[in-house]
Amino acid sequence: MPRTPRKISYSGFYHVMVRGVNKEIIFRDDRDRRNFLHLLKYYKTKLNCVIHAYCLMNNHVHILIEDTNNKLGELMKNVTSVYAGEFNKKYKRIGHLFQDRFKSQCVETDFYLLRLIRYIHRNPEKAKICKIEEYKWSSYKEYLYGEKIIKKDFILSKYDENINRAIEKFSKSILSDKEDSIDNVYFKDKTTKEERKKFIEYITKIKDISSIKLRDKKEIKEIINTLKQTKRLTINEISEATGISKNIIYKL
Repeated sequence: MPRTPRKISYSGFYHVMVRGVNKEIIFRDDRDRRNFLHLLKYYKTKLNCVIHAYCLMNNHVHILIEDTNNKLGELMKNVTSVYAGEFNKKYKRIGHLFQDRFKSQCVETDFYLLRLIRYIHRNPEKAKICKIEEYKWSSYKEYLYGEKIIKKDFILSKYDENINRAIEKFSKSILSDKEDSIDNVYFKDKTTKEERKKFIEYITKIKDISSIKLRDKKEIKEIINTLKQTKRLTINEISEATGISKNIIYKL
């Protein structure tokens, strides 16, 4: 069966994920991690792509890549194939290292972009490895102290036009766990009804979402449109959380 073509991002931004086959370890020591980052830096420069964030975990990797030249597939194929070959040779291993081809999700809005920046950098703490600011294998410290692989100006400009204030706001956003339930709606495969309710409250700024169904039709339509633009909730999920019937949502 032929593979489904990748969706092309209008913005050129992609959330890229690679995982070890059967969730196996892909980094056994720091030398492995340094090698992966070296390859990422080399090929992103060669293919004129931009890395905005990354985080290396034991058995998977998250990367935020900007690709306006349609080189994403070539970039990741080179990085993963060269790394896997060197890894197998080093550990006298045979077979695939990575699970299938890499996954990519289009990043089309600033809201999603900043949620993704939080999610990528919060991985080590959520996995209970160590505190975010102590982790050596993400781009968090590059944002604070200086670039090695990433280009940080674009992302920081989303926080503030002043670079010092932007770094402060960036750090505060990443280190806070108050919005983890909001991020979960974007990045977890399955979410709870309570998480979806908190998400709707956050997006609409309405504390009592049961009151939404009591509002006039024009206001309800605006709220539904706002929720649909996030592209994270189905009509069934919106109906369940707000109490608005599915038929009314369809009509609106």
